[in-house]
Amino acid sequence: MKKKNHYETLGVEPGASESEIRSAFRVLAKESHPDRLEGEARDRAEKRFQVITEAFNVLTRPDQRERYDKEFSQGVSSVGGMDPQEISKRFAAKGAQAFKEGRSTEAIDFLRQALNHDEKQARAHYFLGLTLSKIPGKGRDGLRHLERATQLEPGNTTMKAETATAFLNAGMKSRAERMAAEVLGLDPTNSKATLIIEQIQGSGGPARGRGTKG
Repeated sequence: MKKKNHYETLGVEPGASESEIRSAFRVLAKESHPDRLEGEARDRAEKRFQVITEAFNVLTRPDQRERYDKEFSQGVSSVGGMDPQEISKRFAAKGAQAFKEGRSTEAIDFLRQALNHDEKQARAHYFLGLTLSKIPGKGRDGLRHLERATQLEPGNTTMKAETATAFLNAGMKSRAERMAAEVLGLDPTNSKATLIIEQIQGSGGPARGRGTKG
């Protein structure tokens, strides 16, 4: 099946105005938003939503749209011929930068696009997890992405330490302690992991036999 270009994705003509593009996006986003669904339908909706968002982001940014239109007029996709993993790395880098600058909405868009191209992009999972964990009601999704990042890069102590911190903040002390212990197994001098262990044990956490939410 031929891949749709960004204009076809949003259902607008190549010469559409920005207001027409925004209007089309609002309609499609409402129809395809994954939060309204569950299970496989939610997974399909997430992928569809990512495609719609990518098209919207390109076509509402003058510099990106100009570049895309030049390539489009030549019959070339904006990512034509590029390796999906390389595309994912670029989106992950943009998402990480947006997160560091406090632009959460943009960060989420970029990072989800990164994962749409390569689900095994650990950095995208990591920064998406950090971003979501700061948004009310998105904590569990954030933890899921953080944990996935540590599975993809089991030797990355920075990711593991941040994930342990997120578990602790969520009240999951036993999981936080296990993750912190894994960090110390790789890097005995890691101060963040050491502090987590001390906090848990000092508060009568898992190491002292109390039950937890982990």
